[in-house]
Amino acid sequence: MGQEITKVLIVEDDPDFAESLMIALGVRNCHVDLARTGEEAIRKFHSLCYDIAFMDIKLPGKDGVESLVEIRDFCPTAHIVMMTGFSEAAVLDKARQAGAVDILRKPFRLKEMFGHIDKLHNEPSSTSNH
Repeated sequence: MGQEITKVLIVEDDPDFAESLMIALGVRNCHVDLARTGEEAIRKFHSLCYDIAFMDIKLPGKDGVESLVEIRDFCPTAHIVMMTGFSEAAVLDKARQAGAVDILRKPFRLKEMFGHIDKLHNEPSSTSNH
């Protein structure tokens, strides 16, 4: 059997940063989609339950933490890693309490992001009944 393709959603409103992440993930056997807003991320999760999402905290409209809460309501197994260039303790705590797997502080090394994807493939599957 071939290696499973990881479904990744990048939620980022900076087009250059988003594109660089998409290119990097494209060489890692990932199916990568992009959302520019929290609302768009929620819509995309409704149509495809991604294996992992890398979501900016600061987004136009619904912010990353609000979007995380809503996505976890209907896709509780999703691994969502928040990204931020800010370090407001209250916001970071709120993200962790909402179920963020981790918080990557921008700028971060791509190997940090790849580590989260690699970890998915090494965890025992929790969705074995379908």
